[in-house]
Amino acid sequence: MAAEARLSGDAELASSLKKLRKHSVGAWLANLLVFEQPRDIERLVNLGVGLRSPRQTLDREQIRRVSKEKGDAVSKLVQDARSKASRAGQSVSTAASQELEATLEAAFADPQAAESLLGGRLSGGLLYSGLGFGEQAAAGSTTDPKSSPSSRRAKSADKIAAERSLAKAQHEAEQADADLATASHAVADATQELTRLKSAEALARRRSNEAHAKVSAGQTKLGKLR
Repeated sequence: MAAEARLSGDAELASSLKKLRKHSVGAWLANLLVFEQPRDIERLVNLGVGLRSPRQTLDREQIRRVSKEKGDAVSKLVQDARSKASRAGQSVSTAASQELEATLEAAFADPQAAESLLGGRLSGGLLYSGLGFGEQAAAGSTTDPKSSPSSRRAKSADKIAAERSLAKAQHEAEQADADLATASHAVADATQELTRLKSAEALARRRSNEAHAKVSAGQTKLGKLR
């Protein structure tokens, strides 16, 4: 769109468009769900709110049940989003599906992430930076050193860092693809314009040669008459 605006002579619009941040596919899918299936998104968020409530005392079985409900809800939302994207002609890669899933998981687990998602204006995916909820977080009574809270925190931090690096790389790759498409479009337009200008130049040169030939012929004829 920026290239089209620039070619039409609207440099100001082109500059404004170039400054806009391109949404990742995962973020676009999340926003789409918020606008088209708000009740399903709110139901997922409320599951997390109920689990975190200080007045709510849950045993392991209840936590397991809520975790299953969350997993089922996230899976269905991801499937619904993929269907919507397919109808819109947008392909969804495995990475984009994982980004959407991570965003929904974050909204379930973290109030700030939920607020960001419900705003429907994400440009990138969300990641939860805490220990999360479910059986792993509830199993802190084990004496195995590998299952200690500090060990789980370190493993969780490493996983989060890796997920963030992957999400950033995916977003940069998508942005690079978009920039490449824009540049290719601009090159195609410029090539087409160059071809048109060369044809116009050739026509103008032929007409010029013909006109000069007529002038020369006229001068010769006039000279003979004199």
